[in-house]
This record gives sequence, structure tokens and C-alpha cells, in this order.
Amino acid sequence: MTEERVSLSVVIPARDEERILEACLRALSLQSDPVGEIIVVDNGSSDRTAEIARSHAGVVVLTEPRPGITYARNTGFDAATGDVIARIDADTIVTAGWAAAIRKAFEADAGLAALTGPAGFTRLSSGDRVVGRTAYGLVKAAHEVLIGGGPVLYGHNMALRREAWEAIRDVVTVGDHVISEDLDVTFALQHTGQRIGYEPDMLVTIDVERTLRYEKIARYRRTNRLTAEKYRRRRLESAA
Repeated sequence: MTEERVSLSVVIPARDEERILEACLRALSLQSDPVGEIIVVDNGSSDRTAEIARSHAGVVVLTEPRPGITYARNTGFDAATGDVIARIDADTIVTAGWAAAIRKAFEADAGLAALTGPAGFTRLSSGDRVVGRTAYGLVKAAHEVLIGGGPVLYGHNMALRREAWEAIRDVVTVGDHVISEDLDVTFALQHTGQRIGYEPDMLVTIDVERTLRYEKIARYRRTNRLTAEKYRRRRLESAA
């Protein structure tokens, strides 16, 4: 008897992303194993972001007027109908086998709550040739050492079971200035005893110039500390 396949939703928070969203959605449409549902959450865009998303057949466009990735993420995750909810950014370009790798991992391991994978750099990559995986992996490994362990989920390439999201929905914080939202999801899953896996074939490329902007890194350093402190307090409260 054949087991029922895991259904997959992909959520993309987007604000003023008309320049890059087309390539992101095109890559999703070219998956070797088609995605079941694609949701773009328009987070108060003033450009053609929503129009571009609607021009792609089957893409669901939701509106979240409250500014901030946490609000957009929650709106998309809450609306998603898949057994597994994947999350990428508007500058993420998924490789052709990305969705297949996610489904295979979750179908093979019933105890797996969430999943992440590697990334390369879009500007340096072309076709099946992905450049930058080693550099990305070193940065990821260093970050995991700093926060005390991994795997860490990142907004440009993560997936989690619907049940896992429901279990942490009231644990994660809304408000981008007080937490790092993807690290918050990671810690919330760990705090609730759920397991995160790493899948090498869950491969994407990202716009490294956007990722490594000084102001963005400085903000992440501050919100990473605040996020870690949030869960340190929770551990102390649980032990009391």
C-alpha cells in the first residue's frame, strides 16, 4: 500500500520586491516535483510586488498591512494548507530538486519537525552550477557555535510541519525589532522538544549583497542577543 504524499506549501513574505520576485517565482514553477501551494504575503508594498505575484498561475497573494516580517510570516503560515510549510525570501532561488528533497526528508522521518539546507550565491551561480556553498556553510557553522548548537533555520530556506508551527505559534514573538524571527522559530522548536534536520539537497541560492549589508548584520547581532536572552529566561523559568 502506497503512503499518502506530504503536501507542501511555500510562503514568501515580500515588501517592495518587484525587482527580484519574478525570478523567485519562476524557479518555484520549474521544480522537478511541483509545489502544491505558493503564497506571497504582500507586506504593504508600494510597487508592483502583488501584481507580479498574481501574474503567476496558482500563486495566492495575501495582504498583511502591518509592517514586519513576523506579521507577514504568521499570516502566510496560518493560511497555508500543506502538511509541510516551507518559507523562503523573495531573493531566494530554489534549485530544481528543492521541493523533492523536502518531501523526501519529511516522508522518510515521521519525527522530523523542521528542516533546513545549504545555500550558494545567486550572482555567481548559473543553471545547475551553485557557487558559494562552502563559504555559506562556514558562516552557518560559526553562527551555530555562537548560539550554542544547530541546525539553525534561516528565513531564506526553511520548512516545518504544520503541527510544529501550531505548537510554537504562541511561543514566537511578533515585532522585528525585538527578536531575530528565524532564530526565534529555531529556539521555539528546540524549547518545545522538536527536532530540526539538515538536508544537503534542499539547495537554494541567495543574493549575498542583500544578506551581508552592514546595517542588516548590525541589526541581526542585536536581535540575536535579544532572542537568545528570551529563551534563557524561559529556561530559567522552567527550571524554577
